[in-house]
Amino acid sequence: MNLTNIQNIDFEQVRNFYLQDHGSKNDPWELKQLEKANEKFGNWVYAEIPPKEIVKIVAPHYKVGGEIINPNTGAFLESTYENFIARLNHFKKYNPQFYQRFSIQKAIAPLKNLTLFLSQEPLFVGASYEGLTRFKGHITHLDGFHRLMGLIALIDDGNIIKFPIKTCIAKYPRQARPTLS
Repeated sequence: MNLTNIQNIDFEQVRNFYLQDHGSKNDPWELKQLEKANEKFGNWVYAEIPPKEIVKIVAPHYKVGGEIINPNTGAFLESTYENFIARLNHFKKYNPQFYQRFSIQKAIAPLKNLTLFLSQEPLFVGASYEGLTRFKGHITHLDGFHRLMGLIALIDDGNIIKFPIKTCIAKYPRQARPTLS
């Protein structure tokens, strides 16, 4: 995967990106995930990802409203999106809040280039990440799931995203640049 505009940043900058994008709707669980990533990896980069390549990001286990979008072992976002779309009617009917978050992100994605938060590999802690051992060394989602689903839906609908996707990626100090397999 081609990462562009790579710049070293510190955790305070990561936190600021998060708070800018989320405003008063920030989630303590999401912030805790970013803190865990900071503790594990110790370094961060800002980078941009070409829109069509976001399907190569690993998504952790994800279950909402009794429906599993991603298994305990995780999946690349391409598979995650297929699972999500296959259950879309379920979400519309039984979990309208989840569906609404996806719809909002799909609608605003072309207007607001919000930041995605990723890590060089899975955190391997907590129920969402501990089963992702086969994805060691693969860039993994930390925050921005609805944004990712919205962006992929736009691309799937034939829309052209004309801007690179902004990311903050937690990485180990010894690796100069994160890579996506």
